[in-house]
Amino acid sequence: MKDEKAAKALIKKLDKLLRSKMSPIYKRYGVSMQDVLTPLMWKPLVLVIGNYSSGKSTFINELLDMPVQRTGQAPTDDSFTILTIPAEGESEEEIPGGTIVNDERLPFAPLRPFGERLFSHLRMKKVQSPLLENFAIIDTPGMLDSVTEKDRGYDYLGVVGELARLADLIILMFDPHKAGTIKETYQAIRSTLPGSTGEDRVLYVLNRIDECDNVPDLVRAYGTLCWNLSQMTGRKDIPRIYLTFAAREGDVPPQGVESWVSEREELKRAVETAPTMRINHVFQEAERGVRELDLQAEALAAFKTGFGARMQKVLKIGLLVSLLVFWFADLLLKLAAGFPKKTLLGSLFSGAFDDRVMVFPSLAALLVVAVTGVVINNFIFPGFKKNTLEDLDSLIPFETAYKRDLWRRVRPRVSDRIEKEAYKQLWIGHAWYQRRLKKFLEKDIGRLKNKW
Repeated sequence: MKDEKAAKALIKKLDKLLRSKMSPIYKRYGVSMQDVLTPLMWKPLVLVIGNYSSGKSTFINELLDMPVQRTGQAPTDDSFTILTIPAEGESEEEIPGGTIVNDERLPFAPLRPFGERLFSHLRMKKVQSPLLENFAIIDTPGMLDSVTEKDRGYDYLGVVGELARLADLIILMFDPHKAGTIKETYQAIRSTLPGSTGEDRVLYVLNRIDECDNVPDLVRAYGTLCWNLSQMTGRKDIPRIYLTFAAREGDVPPQGVESWVSEREELKRAVETAPTMRINHVFQEAERGVRELDLQAEALAAFKTGFGARMQKVLKIGLLVSLLVFWFADLLLKLAAGFPKKTLLGSLFSGAFDDRVMVFPSLAALLVVAVTGVVINNFIFPGFKKNTLEDLDSLIPFETAYKRDLWRRVRPRVSDRIEKEAYKQLWIGHAWYQRRLKKFLEKDIGRLKNKW
């Protein structure tokens, strides 16, 4: 399709632009570009998550019109499964997790830190399906209640968060019997997804509505889900919830759900929009990454400016003391100890100026300057650094909620830079880098957006 070719060309230009103009700045601030570049790789992704037995695998099988994934009432699959179409000349196959995360052509390198225990629960299936020509689908293990990382062997929600960041569309499924009451679902909606993706990329689905005994039963399940979502999201305005059920192409809809056939088809069409959503996704991720870097530069600039103001005060005091010492130290010493015989002020007032009277005042003044430097280095700077780390949020004015959200991600990086390379930050032209970052956001990315 023409639009798909144009989208791929635009993504390629964005990738080149980020590497050429942003790479040096990312390197300067000790930040990997992987988070920004990874979403530009490979193809559009649809991530399907939800409670166990909520119908995720059944829904995927229905989309692909073939029994690719195992289904059942109880948890039937404990693996993250990436479904894609074989490349030209390839045959259908299954690829293990260790190979997937180490393939540089794929965007799954961020999963490496989760280790071997995850790799044994990660796989890719290459299957012949016309739908998979346009995007890949990721099926996930069902969310459970009262489960810990120890129980699974890896950080399940951490993996979901990384995949959510990569996904162009996320389908979050519930069933009437467990409408949002699962502990992992609560944590995912409350913490994991908001930190990894935009709300516009999440579709909420109440599946298996045909299992409700009657309409009042369905209304109760729907109301329960709405209530639970309001508690999990912390918002009173509930996102749209698709109501659907499982059926194969051409099947007669189960009795009592005929009214929701059109909604089921609408959900399918929404899934197929993943390729068009990809452009918005990659631009959002690129902008977010650059804005995070700009926020890091802003915080470190504030650290530099704050210490500069503190040091100016100390230097002014040190300079004043050194001037007083220069003019009066030898005189006070003579009054107290009887030497030196000639003082600087005495030499000037007597009219018999001797260069040698400059030696002691100069040395005394230099000693004060040296002591001032020692005080700054050993006391003022460490104290300022400690106070800054204890109150890191004071570096940034939070004019918007978006800026505060960005700061949650950037804060550990700023803390790490100040902790490890505090002195180095004082010599970096943060304001200059900020201007370059803002120019990139306003002109370079803006110009590319206008082409779409």
